[in-house]
Formats: sequence, C-alpha cells, structure tokens
Amino acid sequence: MTRRLIPSPSVSPEPTLRHALRHVSKQFSSQLQRLLQEHGVSQAEYVAMFALKRLPGLSSAEVSRWTGVTPQAGNQIVKALLDRELVQRRPSRDHGRVLLIELTDEGRRVIDACERDADELENRMCQGMTGDQRRELMALLRLAAAGLGSPIAGPTS
Repeated sequence: MTRRLIPSPSVSPEPTLRHALRHVSKQFSSQLQRLLQEHGVSQAEYVAMFALKRLPGLSSAEVSRWTGVTPQAGNQIVKALLDRELVQRRPSRDHGRVLLIELTDEGRRVIDACERDADELENRMCQGMTGDQRRELMALLRLAAAGLGSPIAGPTS
C-alpha cells in the first residue's frame, strides 16, 4: 500500500486569497499567543487589556463586546484579570449598579510589555515590506473588513 504525502499546511495545490489570509492569521495568532503566555496573559485577556488601556472605564458588557465574546466569557476574562490584580473596578457616577473597569499599575506594566512583543512580531511579519506597502496593506485590510460588514475604525496610518 502506498501512502500519499500530504503537503504542509502552508503549501496549497491551488493558492487562494482565503488560504493566504488563514495561513498568515494562524501563524501570527499562534506566535502572539506564545509571546503573551510569557506574560501570563491569554489572547482574550490581552484584547480586553488593550481596550482598557485606550478606553479606561468600560463596563463588563463593553469589555465583552470589545473582545468579541459572550457576556459570560467576558465576565470570566474580567474575573481572571481582577484575581491577578491587573484590573480594578469602581462604581459608575452615572449608573449606580454599573461597575467600571480600569487597569491597575501592574496591568499597565503587563499590557505595555505585551504590546512591545506584539509590535516586534508585527514588525517581523512586515520586515520585507516598505512603509508604503505596510500602509497599503492596512488600507486593503480596512476595505476587506468593511466588505464583510465589520469596518476597522480608528486612525488610518
């Protein structure tokens, strides 16, 4: 009986854009996950902390929406961050029952270290690109996201 050799996942008999996107996304995600683990943070916790660094004072529901998880999963993320004292809660001035979440000093230290590693990984991914090509890639990704009904907001550079 002869065994058929299956090519590696990065080799496709018929490369498509979706194959390339999946491959880059999978490689970036797995390498980022390894870097984040060195700081004791999951990808979901990193995304929550990323949001809280830029938008301090989110509610648990807003953290859930920002990280793209269910409210129950968002609460678990917030609880894990609270348990490790990376975030703290404070009552909202406008809504008595709403607790707003902020990074602690330790949380800011951890997210800053994670972002340095993530920036380094992003730079390594784009090392063969010029600055113009990187900006063009971002512009194209914004168009692709908008085409799927999920526009990427924020600065264009």
